[in-house]
Amino acid sequence: MPHQYSDVHAGAHAGTARGIQDLILERAMGEGLDLDPQQRGTIGLLARNAQRHLSRQHQSPSGDHVYLWGPPGRGKTWTLGAFFDALPTSNKRRFHFHEFFRELHATAHKATATALAQIEEPGALGNGRGRMDRVAARTSAIEQSIESILGNVEVLCFDEFHCNDPGDAMLLARMFKFVMGRRILLVTTSNYPPEQLLADEYYHHLILPTIDEIREHMDVHELDAHRDYRSIDVADAQRHGYNSGSILVDPAAAELHRIGLSAPAQHEAANLKPTSHDIRALRAVSGQLWFEFGDLCEALTSTLDYLELAKEFNHWVISGVPGAAGMSPFGLRRLANAIDVLYDRDIRLDLLAQGDFSESLSHLPELDAARLASRLNALQTAATLPATQGANA
Repeated sequence: MPHQYSDVHAGAHAGTARGIQDLILERAMGEGLDLDPQQRGTIGLLARNAQRHLSRQHQSPSGDHVYLWGPPGRGKTWTLGAFFDALPTSNKRRFHFHEFFRELHATAHKATATALAQIEEPGALGNGRGRMDRVAARTSAIEQSIESILGNVEVLCFDEFHCNDPGDAMLLARMFKFVMGRRILLVTTSNYPPEQLLADEYYHHLILPTIDEIREHMDVHELDAHRDYRSIDVADAQRHGYNSGSILVDPAAAELHRIGLSAPAQHEAANLKPTSHDIRALRAVSGQLWFEFGDLCEALTSTLDYLELAKEFNHWVISGVPGAAGMSPFGLRRLANAIDVLYDRDIRLDLLAQGDFSESLSHLPELDAARLASRLNALQTAATLPATQGANA
């Protein structure tokens, strides 16, 4: 992407708020985007807060952190990406929240196992739960893991910030404590206002300390011009990556050919093991993955699997997607998680459905359903497909 600043020394930032903002607006113009007033206001806020933070030497950035939230399709991800690229520092990290937690869980597990092994007593297996030295060892291991991931980061950006798992609430609280205790500027995007994080009323109390931290230290900024930009028709010449994919219902061979697809051959099938479970693929060749819906979404697959597979394959096809009557809540949830990953990685997705499954979106929480609907709207349908396309484009 243009306007990278990897060579600028962290202690000698040359950028200004106007400079950061101008670079973002220049990028929008180059991509043919007509930003709405709310998007321009958000860009100004991010630029001012970042410049204020980067111009300081020692002060905490409390109050400059930004929690950017709003419905899907309002431009949050694009805005965060353009802002991140325009930052005049090399000490910056941007994560999809799924990706960060995958890395944190993995490093924390290893560090915890090592720390506990150093204090275990022979023959005491299972007898030490709750011991203060074990609790301290776990806490220290998690803090070391966060330190190893973030290191000397000055600006930390999260896409799709959320918390649906009570186990993640504890890690999230420790991450916030680390970030707020260091000179790190935090900028996040989310579909949820802070109060709707970990919405399950049985576990919601676990996230309340983090919500308090967000409200105390972050500028909670809503971006919503009441228009889903993913639902707007995109010219064929502007389609790339995820947007070049499509949704077809019971496609014939000729329709598949129109979008550069052909049915998988038997020799192209493979059993993949991205993490801990095998996943059967109908095709796994030349950057293209073709799954049957049941093998990918009705099996014990997870977001971690999708993240790993997305590193290697830049075109996914999911066939046999059931209509609303045959769609299970678990299958729909996994499909939504896979689409989240592919959208974030800008990977082409073609969905070959057996029928309209839009009514089944009601199985999801309201905001999750809105996000999935928005991302499905970004794909082409039979009515908008061009007459010809390059093979597996």
